[in-house]
Amino acid sequence: MDNKRIVIVDDHQLIIDGLSRIIQDIPGFELVTAYHDPLEALQKIPVWKPDILMVDFEMPGLNGLELVRKLKEQIPEIKTVLLTMHLDQATVKEALSLGVNAYILKNLDEFELRVALEKVSKDQNYYSAPVIEVLNSRSKSIQKTSHSQLESLSSREREVLKLIAEAFSTKEIANQLCLEISTIETHRKSLMRKLNVHNVAGLVRIAVQEGLVS
Repeated sequence: MDNKRIVIVDDHQLIIDGLSRIIQDIPGFELVTAYHDPLEALQKIPVWKPDILMVDFEMPGLNGLELVRKLKEQIPEIKTVLLTMHLDQATVKEALSLGVNAYILKNLDEFELRVALEKVSKDQNYYSAPVIEVLNSRSKSIQKTSHSQLESLSSREREVLKLIAEAFSTKEIANQLCLEISTIETHRKSLMRKLNVHNVAGLVRIAVQEGLVS
């Protein structure tokens, strides 16, 4: 199996050096290049076509989420890992709306980075615990606008939604529920249609807001 190819964009060399050292020790992943300038990265990353983009949020010229938005227009399949110390609700909400696959804090340890990369490489999402807390806090401070939509879900769809939000893969969900993988994929498409979201991150957001997962 080919290694998952990673590109880092961060304007701090110390961060790049630290991430590079960790990635070298994780089997199945390789760092192909890194950029300090997000504008340069925007021009050159499409040439590399990496599997995973690890990007800082706060950078001069172009912030990390703006870079993610622009790159996804050129490489829709790219997986994205946002590195930041920002935990405000607006940033978290924007990241999820863009389909960021992992939202992790820069004070993470090596184990958490390994977990995040492994989940992202398997088409799963990973959010640091403080990010989940922000989502929970937000859901308690606003009216649950998706409540009526959740009521339209079948008990099986609710079960599948909960497992998706807990970062289980399609195969793992199928095994747990003793169903075919194609059936789980049908449930996922139905959930996206009923809840009016376009990616797994949107499903996770609603599951957290509705208290299906903590």
